[in-house]
Amino acid sequence: MVTEQRVRGRNATYLIDLGGTWLRLTDATGPSPVVTCLPAPSLLRRPDRTVAELRRELVELLCARTPSDAVVAMSCGAAMDETRGIVYGSAPLWGAARDQFRLVDALTERRPDVRWYLVNDLTAGLADFARFAPSTARLIGYLTVSSGIAYRCADFARRTIPVDEWGLQGEVGHLTAPLSDELHPAPRCGCGASGHIGAIASGPGIQQVAATVGLDCGPDFTAGFTERLAARDRLALRVLRVAVAPIAEFLRGLWYTTPQLDLVGLGGGVVENLREFYRAELFRLLAERRSYADRGRDEEWLTRHVKLCAPGEIDSMRGAARMLRGELAVAR
Repeated sequence: MVTEQRVRGRNATYLIDLGGTWLRLTDATGPSPVVTCLPAPSLLRRPDRTVAELRRELVELLCARTPSDAVVAMSCGAAMDETRGIVYGSAPLWGAARDQFRLVDALTERRPDVRWYLVNDLTAGLADFARFAPSTARLIGYLTVSSGIAYRCADFARRTIPVDEWGLQGEVGHLTAPLSDELHPAPRCGCGASGHIGAIASGPGIQQVAATVGLDCGPDFTAGFTERLAARDRLALRVLRVAVAPIAEFLRGLWYTTPQLDLVGLGGGVVENLREFYRAELFRLLAERRSYADRGRDEEWLTRHVKLCAPGEIDSMRGAARMLRGELAVAR
């Protein structure tokens, strides 16, 4: 079994970011790295393939693309134990599959000349987001809303990301979301269950919600949905409200239970593509005063404590390299 201790503290020479939609790769040693972007071998893209076939194709592709004797820092959009290189699952990549996949071991067996370092994409995103935190920050968090949804929190003073005994933290996309009356039956999550936050608030989830309420955005959903929002289409605004509500509830719960959380970043394709509309709806929901426990989360407070990241601001490959160098560390 390969562990992270073999490679941590080194500079990466090759960077990889595996998501449910795209696989990005680049040489980290040149003055002007060129990023190669390939379709990810995922169930989201290839629903006709078995999980075993997709995993085999992934290993073959990564090994074929990686240069000799490389030190690889890889971000992966899957729930995993980063200290042991064990992947537990990913709805966009492998649907409802729950069997453990020792990805680092599979890669090392095929390419023993390469040092492989693997982190969750949220861990990598948080490591890259950390540069926006003030030096006085106590806890910082990063939430991605993309083809999947997950969250990471770091103890900024100790420079650690705490995880449980299985190496996990923040797989919140698989929490059950409060459902509005218009969403029955409950939308199905990519993991196979129904009614999860990811089934409503992720990119595929928003498309499910739109289909349920009869919103047709054309062949390019993101462009069509954005156009509808810009035109203040009432049905599009309703879909946005349904999709953002579980995220707002999650953030509200964080502030109730983690009062030292000084900054939260939101990133991922959904936030980046819908940024101004997403921010407006999120801040509207978070500013609601529901009880005496809601104390003054106005626009000014929210702007200080919540950052919606612009396209390109957070790079999981760069974050994986930061993790490899030891800028943050996963800690049980």
